[in-house]
Amino acid sequence: MNTSPSLPTHHTARQRALHLLHEWSKSAENDWSTLPNHPSLGVYGTGYDGWGTQTQQKYAGALATLAVFGTEIPGCDPDWARERALAALRFNLASHKSGQLSCTDGDQWGLTWISALGTERMMFAWHLLKPWLSDEDQSSMRGVLCSEADWILNSYHRGGRKGIWAEKWASEGNDPESNLWNGAHLWRAAAMYPDHPDAGAWQEKAHRFLINGVSVEADANDESIIAGKPIRERHLGANFFPHYALDHHGYLNVGYMVICMSNAAMLHFDLKAEGLPAPESLHHHQRDLWQVLRKMIFSNGRLARIGGDTRVRYGYCQEYLLPSLLYAADQLGEPFGLDLVNHQLAFIEKETRYNADGAFYSRRLADLRKQSPLYYTRLESDRASALAMLATHLDSTKFPEAPGSKNFEQSVAGSWIEPEHGAAIHRSPTRFASFSWRAFELGQGLCLPPSDGHRAEWEYNLGGRVEFCHHPHPHHFGPAKPHREIDRYHLEEFPGGFYTCGTIVEGTHINLAESWCGTDSARLQTAFAALPDDHTVVGLHFAQMGDRRGYVASIKGLHLNLPNDLYQDHQLALTTASGKISLRSPAHKDEDVNLQSHWAQLPGKIGVVGLYGASSLSLQRSASRNAGIMKTLQTEILSYPLMEGPLRYEAGETILDSGWTLISGKSSEETRKLAENRLAQAVECPIPDWRVVRILGQNALTYLFMANFGSGAGTLSLENILSPGENAEDLKTELPVTEVALLPSTARLLAIH
Repeated sequence: MNTSPSLPTHHTARQRALHLLHEWSKSAENDWSTLPNHPSLGVYGTGYDGWGTQTQQKYAGALATLAVFGTEIPGCDPDWARERALAALRFNLASHKSGQLSCTDGDQWGLTWISALGTERMMFAWHLLKPWLSDEDQSSMRGVLCSEADWILNSYHRGGRKGIWAEKWASEGNDPESNLWNGAHLWRAAAMYPDHPDAGAWQEKAHRFLINGVSVEADANDESIIAGKPIRERHLGANFFPHYALDHHGYLNVGYMVICMSNAAMLHFDLKAEGLPAPESLHHHQRDLWQVLRKMIFSNGRLARIGGDTRVRYGYCQEYLLPSLLYAADQLGEPFGLDLVNHQLAFIEKETRYNADGAFYSRRLADLRKQSPLYYTRLESDRASALAMLATHLDSTKFPEAPGSKNFEQSVAGSWIEPEHGAAIHRSPTRFASFSWRAFELGQGLCLPPSDGHRAEWEYNLGGRVEFCHHPHPHHFGPAKPHREIDRYHLEEFPGGFYTCGTIVEGTHINLAESWCGTDSARLQTAFAALPDDHTVVGLHFAQMGDRRGYVASIKGLHLNLPNDLYQDHQLALTTASGKISLRSPAHKDEDVNLQSHWAQLPGKIGVVGLYGASSLSLQRSASRNAGIMKTLQTEILSYPLMEGPLRYEAGETILDSGWTLISGKSSEETRKLAENRLAQAVECPIPDWRVVRILGQNALTYLFMANFGSGAGTLSLENILSPGENAEDLKTELPVTEVALLPSTARLLAIH
């Protein structure tokens, strides 16, 4: 990352954010309407309760920002923006359960576990609009904030769970983000209305919520004093794993790690602007969380969603990284915060230019807009809200000077691992390598240069996939049972990398056209290793049919996603043994392309070599956007092998048996040499269900990677594998190894000398 003085200053970043907001505000007129019988009130979006209400609140914040700072942007009319902001704000206040009107769906909003989120995201605008607020506005806001605070104090529940909850696993009640925003709301209400008889109780309850926001198991015994009490006295449970992995919405959710930090950021800056004290508990473990989270940000500003994402690519959680970066700089001393802000602004600007109408998502999410105006305007307003916070708080943010001896990539280099949750990262300036067993789609990896996060797409990436006929497809607007489940996994780290092996049960909850249903159709085992050479990862797959006949729709070993959308200008170029291939997107039709090559060099210096299990790499192309459950990014899928069904497999029959290697940050010539000179290859193993590969690393050292895909434990004597004069060494202990014992579905990586 460039950290030279030529980078835009924070003032220039504000101009960029304001320009984006100004253009967006004009496009947002398509979704603006005045209220029947109330011409002074208006609504952006649907005006419904729930997300419609929060969309309205975020719009008010965005337009308030233009009302105050719009004079800095040519062509902006601050008076018009102020009228829109006040019209939206006043309708929002009037349609609350403390008000006299209703939302456009006939309900009033508020007094739920999530209603404080919208007010928290709007309250920076309250400070901006103060010169134009009437006594009635002030009274209405007091009614909203105090009634919400009293409900949180006395009646709080989330779903069927009453009171504050904090559990590591989503299935048991993982509530870090709502604990943070409800705690923030309580403190805000007490700070704004200290004369309220419950203000003291609100403050104490705020501390309990905030201490149980970014909470870990060690807090249960922590004697450190925060706000007059040991942490352990207010601690109720751990929302985060010991190394700050977050199992939210049922998967490793990097995005909600950001949401947790963004809620601390909003209260931090709002109180700072008002000259009000912040609660000590607000910053509880935020520094610890940030030290992990910053490793999960590509240097172009995009989040590295190592656990996948159930929502729109580049949307929602990504937006709220912007205020989080300001908070990280101002409160936590992050020296590269402004750099990352500017890089994120760059890709927001690119998509806005791509749309050519001022909107943030109008082309890429055109289908979603038709399907759900409510959800589409929610997403548009999230980006507007984050940009407005950025423009508002930039001037008050203290940006530490970046260290001249280290750039961002050097500062985030190294390993992170969360063994219990099944996730690991190794990062260097030439390779971002990760694997997460409890990703949204389960069993997902990454390997790419960390300088270009646009090359990443998470869905099933590097995990392989066996899709049975009639398996249910999850989608965002309705539930679907999962078609795969975790059985087991094991992770090991060592200096410079990690390896892992585990099993996913494929084809669960299969229902064949009214007459037959079944589950646990097959077992897919995957072994994955990041070598200690800062370039290479290796993957092995083995899938076997269960105890009955099964019908498989498609099989994909490798499953490397290649984004080919607006950030690639809809064009990719591949180099293979058969020549160069140019791929324009979208494809003219859905099709599978045999590359007639065991190796390929991909854009962004990513090389792939098939080791065994297929005659060639194959590419699956799509005529429409295909990534994620909401289909919001165009990707090409490279597989080794690729087989399309329906295919019949008998009980116990092998479905997939393949291996491959990826190298990051190297040229096509180096990829070709690795393949054609057999510097990476399968090794014959005397134990039938074991797989062994031998790879020359980019550090000129040789490695053996092996996995036990059988049903029983076994021991392999290395004299059957090594050449005369060679010796094996354990990468963790650096001790010599002469034999390897492996339990089922485990792996081992050795160095050869």
